[in-house]
Amino acid sequence: MSVGYWSDRHIDQERKLNIESLMRGTEKKDPKGALAPFLRDSLVGIVYSYYAPPGAQLCLTNPLLVRSHDFTGPEGSPAEWRHTELSGTGWPESAGGRLTGSLIAIPYALAEAEQNFLTPKREQALIWADLVPQIIAGVTVNRWRNVTPAQIRWVALHLQRGRDLLAAAAMNSQLEARVLDSLRGYLQPSSVEWIDDHLFTGDFENTVAHVPPSVLYSIAADPALQDIQPDLASLEIASLTARHQPDLQPAAIGRAFGTPKPTLTHTYRPGLLYLRTFPALMGYSSRVLAESWESNNLYYAALADEAGVPAAQLDAYVPEWNRAAIENIFATHLEDWPALLRSLGALAINVRQHGAQTAAMNGAGN
Repeated sequence: MSVGYWSDRHIDQERKLNIESLMRGTEKKDPKGALAPFLRDSLVGIVYSYYAPPGAQLCLTNPLLVRSHDFTGPEGSPAEWRHTELSGTGWPESAGGRLTGSLIAIPYALAEAEQNFLTPKREQALIWADLVPQIIAGVTVNRWRNVTPAQIRWVALHLQRGRDLLAAAAMNSQLEARVLDSLRGYLQPSSVEWIDDHLFTGDFENTVAHVPPSVLYSIAADPALQDIQPDLASLEIASLTARHQPDLQPAAIGRAFGTPKPTLTHTYRPGLLYLRTFPALMGYSSRVLAESWESNNLYYAALADEAGVPAAQLDAYVPEWNRAAIENIFATHLEDWPALLRSLGALAINVRQHGAQTAAMNGAGN
């Protein structure tokens, strides 16, 4: 059940403790020292609970998970300062595994363990082993309860502005060159060429559906495109900008809707780096590939604005949307990034249908 004496010594102390004798004073132990193991597990448990994804199953199905956290690691391989990792999975005597190492990477480690409890709707739904925990951690670290209505509206307007810029490029060849030049800073060359080839095919909606929300947001904020004919979205963006609200500054938007990037930035503080999606390396995904995907949270913000979800309730809605989007991913290969966009699109359709049904029922009730 254990890999070392010190990792489970506190559990043995808890098992041998007689609370009744301790209360009566007959226990030949220092009360504070006797309760120290419980303090240790309580503090670790608080950290686990804070970063456990909504609907998490691991802490519920494995009663020893928190108490079995191994800070020291096996003999000859110290883990005190290492990132948190899941070990011992599949061992019946360890109830399915334990976390080892420090608590520094606990958000990703818990998300990595929890992805095994998701139920894919299609085969190969979890093809990106590194991406799914990153998407989960991007919701649990951000804490959507702190998002303001103005921030939700700001992101929705920028995504609409990005679509309007692509529409303007499709109707004006002079604008096309400028918009595509901006896209090259945020997309792989092959993706820009695909968009260029399909802008004039008459299926504009399908073309825009292949552009990640993070890219739409990026070109909408690109100063080089600010002088392109104003649309309703840009006019409202200008009105919000004139208010000089601190929560609409780029750093504040990055904290609210960005993702943690411990591999790229050595911190779990959420942010937006406006990166191109990183390609797979030798047929494998990577943490860098996962951290370069910044679209989900921006998409959820725009969806919340469209559906009229109050900002105070996002902390309940977004985790469920995130779970549904992950379970609906159907990718055929590691470079099938549109699979993520198709999953987000399917989520939006379900949210809209649910909103329409709710509105219809409320109308019938009135």
